[in-house]
Amino acid sequence: MDLQILRWVNQAGSPVLDPVMTAASNRWLLLTIAVLAAIYLAVRSPHHWLAALLLVASIGAADLVAVRAVKPAVERIRPCHSLASVRVPDGCGSGRSFPSAHASDTAAAATVVAWAAPALSPFALALTAIVGLSRVYLGVHYPSDVVGGWVLGAAVAAILIAVARLRYAVRAR
Repeated sequence: MDLQILRWVNQAGSPVLDPVMTAASNRWLLLTIAVLAAIYLAVRSPHHWLAALLLVASIGAADLVAVRAVKPAVERIRPCHSLASVRVPDGCGSGRSFPSAHASDTAAAATVVAWAAPALSPFALALTAIVGLSRVYLGVHYPSDVVGGWVLGAAVAAILIAVARLRYAVRAR
């Protein structure tokens, strides 16, 4: 099923969608959005700088766990390296496939945004879904890599939020 979904999404490519999906996976664009979100949370969230700090920390921690711990342990080869029929409109990359670090980073950010600024949850979840879809569309990840990244990122952020909330509970006594 993983391969069928990959082929269906990847083969749906078009000259119109290629630059859109490439932009959705652009690390610099996503970093810019994360910085703007951190500033927004620092100013507008009831948790202020704690929310901004948790956003940055959750993205960094999710990326670290995905890239330095899980990918080397799983060693799944990217579909663009293992399947000749995969379209690769933006290059394949040299790293491993599972989990998608893009997916884990955006899911971590969306989890923090949902906690700190619930009104922005639809935007954060939409961005997470578009980035995940773009990774499959571009042929650099299987759908299960993306789902695994979402689970990992959300779990890392939830743990950091729980630790921060425990810290608040201890300080309030």
